[in-house]
Amino acid sequence: MGKNDYSGNELDYSLSVGQFAKLCETTRDTLRYYYEQDILVPRIDPENGYHYYSASQISSFFFITTMRQAGCSIKEIKNIIHNSTKDSLTRMVNSKITDMQRELYLINKKISSLHLAMWILGKYDSDSTGIPMLDQIPEISITQTLISNKGGAFHTADIASDISVHLRHTSGEGALSNFPTGVTISYEDLLDKKYVYNSIVSLSLLPADDLQSKPIPSTRAVICYHGNSEINIEKSYEKITDFIQKNKLKACSNLYSISLFNLYSKEKTHKYFKYLFICVEP
Repeated sequence: MGKNDYSGNELDYSLSVGQFAKLCETTRDTLRYYYEQDILVPRIDPENGYHYYSASQISSFFFITTMRQAGCSIKEIKNIIHNSTKDSLTRMVNSKITDMQRELYLINKKISSLHLAMWILGKYDSDSTGIPMLDQIPEISITQTLISNKGGAFHTADIASDISVHLRHTSGEGALSNFPTGVTISYEDLLDKKYVYNSIVSLSLLPADDLQSKPIPSTRAVICYHGNSEINIEKSYEKITDFIQKNKLKACSNLYSISLFNLYSKEKTHKYFKYLFICVEP
C-alpha cells in the first residue's frame, strides 16, 4: 500500500498515532519514519491531516520490527512488502531464521565457555592451591590439536605455531570453543618426569560432536590448582601422580593444564593460576 493508495473501512483506522505508538511500545518518530519509507501507512483524514492506524496493523509493525532485528534493511523490508510473492517471502524468512539460528549457536557457545570458566574460578575459592584432591567435574568436551614437534615442546614459546593452528581451528563457526584453553602432558610422560606438551586443548560444556571434539573419558578426576606464587609447577605434577598412586586410582586421560586468567592484584602484582586435572576411572 503506497502513501496515496489508502483504501479500507475508516472505522478500522481509528487509532491515533499516540494510541498506536503506545500499543506497540514505540515512538511517534518511528511511526513517522515507517510512513515516510512507505512500509506502514496510516489513513490520513482529508479534513485535518491527522493519521490513524488500524489494530490489524499491529502485526505489520511487529513483522517489520522482527525483520529489522533479523538484519533486514528498510529497503529489503520495503521490497518484501511491495514486491515479494509468497514463495520469495518464504525464502527470505527461512534464510533469516537460518542466520539467527547460527547466531544463537555462537552465543550459546560463548555462554558455555564463560560458565565453565566461572565454574573453575569458583572452585578455586573453595579448594586449596597446590593440594591435589579427588573431585567430580562436569561433562566437558575437548577440542584438541596435536603438537607437531612433541620432543621440543617444553614451553609455550616452543609451540607458538601449534597454538596458532589451534586457535584458527577453534575460532570457526562449527568449533565448540577456544576458551578456556590449555595444554596436555601424557600420563606416561608425567610418570617419567618428561614434562613435554603433546597437545593444545580447549574446553566446553556443550556436547561433543565426536568429529572436532570428544568428551572427557570420566567426570571423576584428580584436580589441583597451581598459582605462580606457589612452588614450581613440576612439584604440582609430582603431587598429582603421587596422589593417584597412593590412593590406588587408575588414570584414564592425559594431564590437562588449563590457563584461565592472568590478573593483577591491587599491588599491581601479576598473578595467574592453572587448573590441573587428570581423569581417573570411576
